[in-house]
Amino acid sequence: MKKHSIQYHVKRMPYYYRLMQIMWSYHCKRQAVVPYRPYRVWIEPTNRCNLKCVMCPNQYFSEDALGFMEFRLFQKIIDEIKDYIYDINLHHRGESTLHPQLPEMIRYAHTRGLLVKLHTNGTILNEKKARLLIESGLDLISFSFDGYEAKGYEKIRQGARFQGTLDNIHRFLLIKRQTGADKPKTVMEIMELDSVSMDPKVKSDFIADLDNRGLDRLIIKKPHNWGGNVHLNTYTSLEFTPCTFPWHAVVVSWDGTVGPCPHDFFGTIQLGNANEQTLQEIFNAPPMQSLRNKMQSGFECLELPCRECDSVRRKQACRIPLASLKYIKE
Repeated sequence: MKKHSIQYHVKRMPYYYRLMQIMWSYHCKRQAVVPYRPYRVWIEPTNRCNLKCVMCPNQYFSEDALGFMEFRLFQKIIDEIKDYIYDINLHHRGESTLHPQLPEMIRYAHTRGLLVKLHTNGTILNEKKARLLIESGLDLISFSFDGYEAKGYEKIRQGARFQGTLDNIHRFLLIKRQTGADKPKTVMEIMELDSVSMDPKVKSDFIADLDNRGLDRLIIKKPHNWGGNVHLNTYTSLEFTPCTFPWHAVVVSWDGTVGPCPHDFFGTIQLGNANEQTLQEIFNAPPMQSLRNKMQSGFECLELPCRECDSVRRKQACRIPLASLKYIKE
């Protein structure tokens, strides 16, 4: 990479400057065509999953809608975005560790100067996979683990076993510590659904054990409704706030279909295809312009899934959704 190129400086813009750019176009000018390229990208290695979690729409995919991204397509995307995207989220609707070339994908992106983040349920993360991921250059791994004890976890994560998955995560942390690796940073995300035990001692013991094993961060969060595909009563009383995703991100599904947001689970909004176009072209193409105009025009102008999504009814300040800021931050 040419460190003095314009692309390099654009890519390494400090957080506050990129935030100002996005908010100027989103909040002040309400622009349908923006003067910058996307800052965030989700790339989906596969939409296949080995679980049938109660809060996830993945279980409703038909077999012919499932697949794996070809490595050729992944290389094309990375080569196009490496000079202006800060990091990539190498996950979307499926379990990415099912992809046989996942370590190679991470390594390819890493050698092109990109930070790589992975989200996994951890159920098939055996010792070999753990070592390959640690050695690949992965920057962050987030484990989705909803529960503090077996009964609640296995009721939510149908097809998984509490102790087996936890052993996988413990082994990953141990290998990382034994090899002296600084990366990947390790995160565990827990959604406290109704089935999750809220016994204070069970919860505190679970968290303390992870701290002792070297987990970097624990995130406890609320579930979201995947663009209305999961029925929840959360956020429905809050005022509509235009979603920021169309102003800073794109999502590439395993087959190359590009959408604006990871909450559009079934790819209802199609902005283009990465097999035929660059993400830079798609980011300001007519379909994205139309979506931005509808989003700014108000709730009545939105179509599914945006109209049913709880992300447009989350807490905000000065018409800026607070939850969106974390996706822009370095």
